[in-house]
Amino acid sequence: MAATTTGFNACDVAVWIDNSGGVPTDISGSSNNLDVNLDNNLGDFVVFQEQWPKRLECGKDAQFTLRVVMSSTADEGWDLLKDWFFTSGSPGDRTLTFYGPSKNVGSDKFECEAKLENLTWVYDRGEPSVVLVTAILKPNGAVTHSDVAT
Repeated sequence: MAATTTGFNACDVAVWIDNSGGVPTDISGSSNNLDVNLDNNLGDFVVFQEQWPKRLECGKDAQFTLRVVMSSTADEGWDLLKDWFFTSGSPGDRTLTFYGPSKNVGSDKFECEAKLENLTWVYDRGEPSVVLVTAILKPNGAVTHSDVAT
């Protein structure tokens, strides 16, 4: 097999989440990492006189780990995540949309309604770099995939 000539990097990935008013907001400029974990739930079983297990598929799940730069500007990643977490009552779902390798025609578009499970960060006096906030997002329903057409 010949080596691929169509590989790409993540420099131009675009990440969008809804603000508290439900307006999709581009947080790409304040985020620098998105770990995507798509799971196909499998159940194993073994029958008499067989050495190898069989597997059944039943459902899918996902988890998204987003890292954003802690900043003081409104409507950047940290501001939106902080607002989402501290919404009184149940914070609810927000739309997560991301595009890779870019938002250009032919790229992949993934989207879901997500819940914010967790926010973590470390204030480290000995670290001169920016503080990064890690958010764990989990879909509440299906994750969709499409190709960017326009």
